[in-house]
Amino acid sequence: MVDPDPQPVKITANGTKLDFRFPRRTGAAGFVEGGLATLVFDTRDTIDPADLKGVLPQIVEDVSVSREGKVVLVRLRLAGQPLTRLFDDATTWTLAFGEQGGRPAEPLAPTRTNDDQGLTVVAVPLRGMTGVHWLEAGPSGLPMAVATATGPVRVTAKPYQFVEFGLLPTAHGVVVMPRADDLLVRAGTEQVRIGRSGGLTVSMDVAAPEKNGEAKAADVRTPLIDTEQWNSLVVGAVREQERALLREIVGASRARKSDTRLTLARFYAANGLLPEAKGPLAAVMADDPAMRTNRGALFLKGLIATRMHRHKEALDAFEAPAIKDDPETGLWRALIDHRRGRHAPAMAGFRRGDAMLDGYPVDLQAELRLAKARSALATQDMTTAEREVGLLAGLPPDAVNQEELELLRAMLDDAAGRPDSALAAYRPLFEARSRPVAAEAQLRAVKLVQAEKRADIGPDEILARLETVSIIWRGGELEIEALAELGRLYGDAQRWRDAFMVARRASETFPEHPLTRRMQDETAQRFADLFTGSGLDKLPRIEALALFYDFKDFLPIGRRGDEITLLLADRLIGLDLLDQASEILRYQIERRLSGAARSTVAARLAMVNLMNGKPAEAIRALNSTRLVELPADVKRARLLLEAKALSDLSRTDQALDLLEVERGPEIDRLRADIYWTGRRWREAGESHERLLAESWRGETPLTDGQRADVMRAAISYVMADEALSLDRLRSKFASKMAQSTDARTFAFVTGANRTRAADIRDMARAAAAAGADNLSDFMQAYRERYPAYSAAPRQKKPEASAEPPAPDAPLPPTPAAAGAPPAGTPPAPGRS
Repeated sequence: MVDPDPQPVKITANGTKLDFRFPRRTGAAGFVEGGLATLVFDTRDTIDPADLKGVLPQIVEDVSVSREGKVVLVRLRLAGQPLTRLFDDATTWTLAFGEQGGRPAEPLAPTRTNDDQGLTVVAVPLRGMTGVHWLEAGPSGLPMAVATATGPVRVTAKPYQFVEFGLLPTAHGVVVMPRADDLLVRAGTEQVRIGRSGGLTVSMDVAAPEKNGEAKAADVRTPLIDTEQWNSLVVGAVREQERALLREIVGASRARKSDTRLTLARFYAANGLLPEAKGPLAAVMADDPAMRTNRGALFLKGLIATRMHRHKEALDAFEAPAIKDDPETGLWRALIDHRRGRHAPAMAGFRRGDAMLDGYPVDLQAELRLAKARSALATQDMTTAEREVGLLAGLPPDAVNQEELELLRAMLDDAAGRPDSALAAYRPLFEARSRPVAAEAQLRAVKLVQAEKRADIGPDEILARLETVSIIWRGGELEIEALAELGRLYGDAQRWRDAFMVARRASETFPEHPLTRRMQDETAQRFADLFTGSGLDKLPRIEALALFYDFKDFLPIGRRGDEITLLLADRLIGLDLLDQASEILRYQIERRLSGAARSTVAARLAMVNLMNGKPAEAIRALNSTRLVELPADVKRARLLLEAKALSDLSRTDQALDLLEVERGPEIDRLRADIYWTGRRWREAGESHERLLAESWRGETPLTDGQRADVMRAAISYVMADEALSLDRLRSKFASKMAQSTDARTFAFVTGANRTRAADIRDMARAAAAAGADNLSDFMQAYRERYPAYSAAPRQKKPEASAEPPAPDAPLPPTPAAAGAPPAGTPPAPGRS
């Protein structure tokens, strides 16, 4: 079955409703997250963003339309939090705000089941499903899977939180937010199936039911960190205690050797000497096979790697069967998830290990509770965040960075909707002694001011603060968030070079980060808009070229990139940089284009080569792209260029043969030019006189081009010794030329005595002046007839002084001086 051709979707707004009228039944999904309503349509039909501009202005602040794979995404930034519902009516989907009408929606509920291999999966029934689509970045910046379906409407009425994923509330369809990298979301028979390669751990992220006595007894295990032992190892005189432990290892028996080495490793770890701790731990696990399965040794290996930010090594250690399912191990896995920005699974791990965390040493508690508070804020769990901040405040002051604690309080006010309190708390931290705290406080304050549209921090200060953050702190989420905000502000301020530099830095530093991918997409769009829209005319030519050459890695691929490249070539021609323009056009011909498009661009390259005085290169470009089947206009344009190039190479007969059967004003102009260039004076005079037609009649003054043609005709007749033709020309145009700026020159040329040396010199100057714009006249006529296959005109250079040259000034080369017979002898017509 052949897919129908895409058709436009009709969009109408009525009151608080927005109708999308499709030409056929279409699968859809809709959800609201963070004040952004997202509609996902599984369709090949097109939605024009212009149809959505200004719709429902009291409800919708901004609208964007994009395509990802097989679906079209419509995102609407909402003012406030209106009730949002989706209704279907045959081929129409209606988005309603605050409406209670319409048919009641069917709620969807996930169920636990098993797949064919017996692995645990979660199934969500969804009749009429049209497919499961992965979106690279949802409103939160993270990837998500969306299942679309036809009507009637089926909603996910509330959020569902699982260890490996979550289900968002929807107005229709199913939206899955993965928390495990290997999560699989598939379309089953009338249902969405969610699983993993090893099966799901299906436990809701809510308080677990009370366990019976036997279950509690089974869960009782020796803590992996003995708080009393850990605290006893923290000493002031580290070197003395280190020497004592080393002496104990030396004197220990074979049976106690492993325990004393493990104690030394714990001592180093407790005192923050993590690289030193790795040595004895690696030695004991290498020498003693029993230690390779020892819970304490395995856990210590993972803990040391975690605190050294060696996350892969830590996770490998925590996968050991002896500690894999221990809640205490889950605490440190949660810390790694937090650092990687996976806050939902981090919160699940923190909750499982809550009981263990309360009994931890204060230095480890502080590290874990700070991470837990931040993850709680990231998941909008305000209750947990407030509790953790309170517990951190109760720890000894030297165990917690007090500036970071103040920053957390400010972030808590920010997330809880208390902007005045949040800004008042952020400001003192701008000058914090801790650089990470100072940088983050400035970033959070700027983002708060931007979101609330407040005037507490002016635009110049906002940019200065963000630039400071991007300089004083490198690495982690802080830098990429600052770069993303900077890039947006630079783009809004049209500081293009700064915006592109920031995007490039983000790409080099965080190549796989979702924010980087978003920045790359936005920057590529800005780059394309800048070089194809009206913004290009506002940029100085040199600046536009510099931006292109410095940031051409943002050039879009495909047809749009080719269009931008051709526009750039026109800019180069306008600046008289013909060699650079030829290089760009040649690259397009050799590497990018094929078929008729290649032959068309070759015509433009040939034109540039002619302007650059390289007719041989023009011939080569045309010959290498010759095709039998070409549009008539393209063929004719290429023919004119080839004839002009042959003429410039003094291959006059070949040039004339090409034009033998051609007719038209541009052909007549080129033929006259060929005669002139080939020094066929009689034919040149007749051709130029023929171009003038009846312009000698009436009272209308001659144009600049017509006066030039009169002068060329007169000089040609003089050079051909055609006295009768010269008299005819003089009788026609004497009166009009006498009223022009060329009156004196015309009178001299038509009355010159070729036996006098002075007259010959003056006539040579007149011939040079008449022939100077020969190429320009041809190019002008060519552009008027074939604008689609023409290069831009060159930038005119300042005109030379109009005063006559000094008597002793060197003469310009002229047709007479470049091979004319001696004075008094009529020149023979030249042959190519």
